[in-house]
Amino acid sequence: MLELAKILLEETELCDHCLGRQFALIGYGITNQMRGSILRNAITMELLVDINKEENQNILLKIARSGNKLAIDTLKRNNLFTESENYSTFVCELCEGMFDRLDEYTMKIRNRLQSEDYNTFLIGAKFTSELLDKEDNLHGRYKITSSESIKAEFTRELGKKVSEELKKKPDFNIPDITVIIDFNKNKLIVEKRSLFIYGRYKKYIRTIPQTRWPCYDCKGKGCKKCNFTGKQYQESVEEIIAEPILKITKSKGSKFHGAGREDINALMLGNGRPFVLEILEPNIRDINLKKIEKLVNKKAKKKVSVSELSFADKKKVQELKGSAIKTQKTYRATIELEHEVDNEKIKQIENEFDGLKIKQKTPQRVLHRRSDLERIKTVFDVKIRTIDKTHIVAVIVGEGGLYIKELISGDDGRTKPSFAEILGCKAICVKLDVTHLHSK
Repeated sequence: MLELAKILLEETELCDHCLGRQFALIGYGITNQMRGSILRNAITMELLVDINKEENQNILLKIARSGNKLAIDTLKRNNLFTESENYSTFVCELCEGMFDRLDEYTMKIRNRLQSEDYNTFLIGAKFTSELLDKEDNLHGRYKITSSESIKAEFTRELGKKVSEELKKKPDFNIPDITVIIDFNKNKLIVEKRSLFIYGRYKKYIRTIPQTRWPCYDCKGKGCKKCNFTGKQYQESVEEIIAEPILKITKSKGSKFHGAGREDINALMLGNGRPFVLEILEPNIRDINLKKIEKLVNKKAKKKVSVSELSFADKKKVQELKGSAIKTQKTYRATIELEHEVDNEKIKQIENEFDGLKIKQKTPQRVLHRRSDLERIKTVFDVKIRTIDKTHIVAVIVGEGGLYIKELISGDDGRTKPSFAEILGCKAICVKLDVTHLHSK
């Protein structure tokens, strides 16, 4: 190790950080800067044994030029120190003085984050390809295998200083804020982690979709047909819930992640549908969800209500998407029949659809936006009561992803079997409500 360090000091100009980093995997408990300083001092003392050799004097002069006090004092004592030599001009050929500017970067970060609301942070960096190539070439030229990357050291050492200055904790998994030093653009980039809010919603009207729906004609750009809003429907569950939260968090936008979705003209009742609202780049993170819950429910009265609001994370979104298919749902469907049918046919539906596997191709009504696939879904239970000669109400317990309207109508044979097939007449779902979601 000392021999390689000596060669590096003789043939290159490296600061203590960059010298010590080449041996980062040898020994623990000290910084690379300390490791580099120890190596420089050790080699200086070794060269003192035969200081009269011109070769050793040249290496000592290079070490002194880096500002090493032991080398400078040694040369002075042996009358080899040149007062005219300006040692302050030394610049590390690898990092180009980057580690000397850690305090400067820390102050820039402090000034940039002083108005931000966060508890944890992470430091990142984007280095120029030229610098990374220099580091790779150094490793290749001297066959160095015990180093760590300059990026690892830089972000770690800057992170220490930022933590001390701002009295904030670093978080290497899910930080509230990530600060990136971009050396390519000479720019400081701040990335704010999304705020995830879990809850359940109920929908009481049949005229709004779950999420924002772009206008069919202008694709969201704005036109006369949509009154230049860019929206097919002027309200959605997503927007009703998100609007007050966006104002409070001073966020740029949101994404709505639901555990499945109901049709626009279907109600969502019972225990409500689970969702996660992702707030993008929030400026304020410390919010009172109980107050927000009351605010949403008061403002959206008779349209939408929310409950069980709580802070979540990105994993919760994945859980929701996975559970939506597995969850059983109870529906209440009001069905209009083409003509009167006898009670035996109705009893046949209740009996035959108890635990029955249904084959469903993608419904014709959504083929324009979904792949044409065949799915096998289970109907767990059906109970029917008669309203009049041509109207019945069916309470259906089905597997997540089961298309209820098509289960009833048959969708021109794309769903088999169907209620219409058993009844021997056309059957249309005229009202549909989701009355309960059963979590497994």
